[in-house]
Amino acid sequence: MRRSFILSLFAAVAVLSVACHKNTSGPNPGYGPNSLFPLTAGDTWYFTDSVFTDSSSAGGYLDTMVATKNTWTDPGTGTIFLGLQDGPYGWFDSSYVAVDPSNYAVYEADAPDYNPYILLQTVNQDGVVGTGGDYSNPACVIGSAQYAYAAPVSLYGYQCYKNVEVVKDCNNVVLEQVNTYLSPGVGPVRMEDWRTDTTGGKNIFYEYYSATLTGKSLK
Repeated sequence: MRRSFILSLFAAVAVLSVACHKNTSGPNPGYGPNSLFPLTAGDTWYFTDSVFTDSSSAGGYLDTMVATKNTWTDPGTGTIFLGLQDGPYGWFDSSYVAVDPSNYAVYEADAPDYNPYILLQTVNQDGVVGTGGDYSNPACVIGSAQYAYAAPVSLYGYQCYKNVEVVKDCNNVVLEQVNTYLSPGVGPVRMEDWRTDTTGGKNIFYEYYSATLTGKSLK
């Protein structure tokens, strides 16, 4: 995943949740027409990726992601993750993904560290599904919270579930926010990375990166 250093601090936020839902259904957990993230080797998604500065667009490019036959097994839970090829600049570059057997959540582990976390979780009521903290500077602790929303939203013709991960400093300044949109039977429809430029005390909140689905070929 294209995680910044800030978000990488919280990659293990959802490890305990992953451990509570061991995958026993092989490398295609949650497989079926309504899987939150289809995971059959050869599945292909096409994206338009965009990069921005705090004042303008910095560029864009086309991006193709393919589900490979490579797997990684979490030694702590036995959960089997399927590898994605999405490089060198795609959002899911070097990522391994697993869908909970009940199809209520999607987990991700990124090479080379492989610390599983929740990419997206569905809920019956809006709320927090994970938290974390960076205490390396006790004078100003950085906190992270992941929010899940019950009602699907319509996006680019798809009905999507949405999760938002927000990282704030001790002054309640949002340092980074990642918005994840997955559609059942489709997978990722859009990923957004918002950041705050704090240079010189500016505190400008802006969209840093986005990946938008433009097409797919699923098995």
